[in-house]
Amino acid sequence: MMTECTSLQFVSPFAFEAMQKVDVVRLASLSDPELRLLLPCLVRMALCAPADQSQSWAQDKKLILRLLSGVEAVNSIVALLSVDFHALEQDANKEQQLRHKLGGGTGESILVSQLQHGLTLEFEHSDSPRRLRLVLSELLAIMNKVSESSGEFFFKSSELFESPVYLEEAADVLCILQAELPSLLPIVDVAEALLHVRNGAWFLCLLVANVPDSFNEVCRGLIKNGERQDEESLGGRRRTDALRFLCKMNPAQALKVRGMVVEECHLPGLGVALTLDHTKNEVNEDGVSDLVCFVSGLLLGTNAKVRTWFGTFIRNGQQRKRETSSSVLWQMRRQLLLELMGILPTVRSTRIVEEADVEMEPNVSVYSGLKEEHVVKASALLRLYCALMGIAGLKYSII
Repeated sequence: MMTECTSLQFVSPFAFEAMQKVDVVRLASLSDPELRLLLPCLVRMALCAPADQSQSWAQDKKLILRLLSGVEAVNSIVALLSVDFHALEQDANKEQQLRHKLGGGTGESILVSQLQHGLTLEFEHSDSPRRLRLVLSELLAIMNKVSESSGEFFFKSSELFESPVYLEEAADVLCILQAELPSLLPIVDVAEALLHVRNGAWFLCLLVANVPDSFNEVCRGLIKNGERQDEESLGGRRRTDALRFLCKMNPAQALKVRGMVVEECHLPGLGVALTLDHTKNEVNEDGVSDLVCFVSGLLLGTNAKVRTWFGTFIRNGQQRKRETSSSVLWQMRRQLLLELMGILPTVRSTRIVEEADVEMEPNVSVYSGLKEEHVVKASALLRLYCALMGIAGLKYSII
């Protein structure tokens, strides 16, 4: 999933924080491509009757309207919001009942009449009401399949979520549908469904960015429904990648998400990956790193369930025939080795060639002792390596 989304523009941490705080000044400083990703929420804010009737919000709303003026895509989103969502929801419920009677079959659709072309062409030629119905029908079909799959991962090929030409328009429709039909499309269920389509992580980040208060709810739901060992399956890796993208968008909550991982004893690779991302941003080079503290806490803590869960992650990772650099375990081992090499005393041999020093030994070993400021870090690393080998069964290997 990381590779399939690399060419797409994600919501930046700066933009996400601006949305969280409804900071209109910061929103106004965003580039056009950045602002484009947030239009569904901003247009709804500008058009819908607000709960906040204060003077300050009235001023902010004027600024938002000014910000949106002249943006071409706004017109299509306004058209989406003009649809009768009550009637749409009634038809969707009827379709759900019909699918249930047919045992999940794809027979007649109430939402979408017989398609004349592929989904992409239909989407291109459709007006706003029909676009909403096309995306809703496709999304409900995926959500139904998820609920019937009993946790077994599947990948659903869908033109609507794959066509590079219409990704932004499809994302607009998705965000508007979820915002207007929250009881039919609970955001956690939608997030779960998006894991099963191409570019799912990108769609998920846009959805959450347009409902920023849902961040913790979505992350907890994805973790709760996740695999106990994420690197062992395609579904686990896609879930971990999606959550990692979400945390890159909102880095302030990354360690809280890591706490959810430990609490649920799911997705250990995600816990390590988030720690590695955090370690890269650490300033203090002399102290014990967050990676060492985190892994030591898991293996040497009092919670036997957590210790067994993480030990299994280490053992399973080593059983794979060939560990690659994309493996989180490989990245963790490399980072620990780099930290260890950074504090190790140096030993070097020099050959003395000066004739004046003939009485000295020809080979001299120069030993540099462990620096005092590295003693605590060295002790923590030694303790961690002992735990990794003694409790988790880590074996030496050449990285």
